[in-house]
Amino acid sequence: MVGVVVTPLSIGLGAVLLGSFDDSEAAGGDVPAPMGTALKAGDVGVPALYAKLLRDAAADCDEKLLTAPLLAAQLKRESNFDPRARSVAADGPADDEGSLTDPRSDEQRAKDAETGGKPVEAAPSREEHATGPGPGEASSSEDLPGVAQAERPVTRGIAQFSDADWAADGIDGNNDGVKDVWDPADAVPAQGRKMCELLRTAKNHPGYRGTPLELALAGYRVSWSTVEKYGGVPRASGADGETYDYVKAVMKSYPKMVVPVGGDVSGGWTLPVEGPAGTPYHQQGSAWSTGLHTGVDFVVPTGTPVEAIGPGEVVTAGAGGDYGNQVVIRHEDGTFSQYAHLSEVKAVVGQSVQGGTLVGWSGETGNATGPHLHFEIRRGPAFGSDISPVPYLRAKGLIL
Repeated sequence: MVGVVVTPLSIGLGAVLLGSFDDSEAAGGDVPAPMGTALKAGDVGVPALYAKLLRDAAADCDEKLLTAPLLAAQLKRESNFDPRARSVAADGPADDEGSLTDPRSDEQRAKDAETGGKPVEAAPSREEHATGPGPGEASSSEDLPGVAQAERPVTRGIAQFSDADWAADGIDGNNDGVKDVWDPADAVPAQGRKMCELLRTAKNHPGYRGTPLELALAGYRVSWSTVEKYGGVPRASGADGETYDYVKAVMKSYPKMVVPVGGDVSGGWTLPVEGPAGTPYHQQGSAWSTGLHTGVDFVVPTGTPVEAIGPGEVVTAGAGGDYGNQVVIRHEDGTFSQYAHLSEVKAVVGQSVQGGTLVGWSGETGNATGPHLHFEIRRGPAFGSDISPVPYLRAKGLIL
């Protein structure tokens, strides 16, 4: 039987708000009505590793203006999705492997825990460098003659928290007992919570220069007290012109983090090959070391294109013993898909893929009695963690 794509599965839902602010006056007028969107994954959008974190962070906020695409665009601007990003020169990350959500090695994490992750000379906090008139007073660049670009504190991690901000806003998002600014599983939920609080505050200041979303972004970048001092988003010229550019860039880019629901299925979910299903899951037989078939076979000739079933990150690509040439992909829900007995592997470890991305060509390498694709769904990346692929694929709108 040939699989049929019923509907593209969204990584997350959001609302596109094309807000804007003027450099000379507060933004006003009606806000465009939100429209349904799906978070774009992969190389052209959000790394699938962080998609669920972003979706959950947005869902935890009751402010509908805060969406996963907005948080994604913010991370793109802050760190380019790099969990080891620093705002000052410092030793780079270790070369050895870290966890799936935190790429630091155990040695690097222990070292950071001892030092607090601080460089020898840490810059002061944003609060200590806020410039402008007193709280609650609007300002313009003309009110600040000769003021140099405002200094920024040392910031760290995927969401670029300063030490002072992390002490106030950091959370233990993955409930492992540690609030770790370097771990996206902590930093992304903290980013979402902080933005949610800033949005609530911004809505209480309708006379400020900028929409609530723009005010919240400015507050995230330089602190809410600085927004108060400027009476809204800082102007393009003056000490905090960089903040103006930051807000403008995020507002312009976050619609690009989405694809319309019902639009192109690229980046959605699909079957790995076009061909009939063969040996079913858990068929018994002596051909398999466990006595059971751990996946589903697709009967296709050597050289058939094999595609990723959905958005994810390649964690294995190459020789795999009895599996021959194989590819294993981690998906944003924490499951893994495996593609085995390939004649040739195209994917590389660390590559972000979407549904339909070519990862290799079918074959009969390893322990195989003829050309086919062996396909598994797993709880983990390794052999022995398999689950039935059929209900999993059906949940994605795919039928064998």
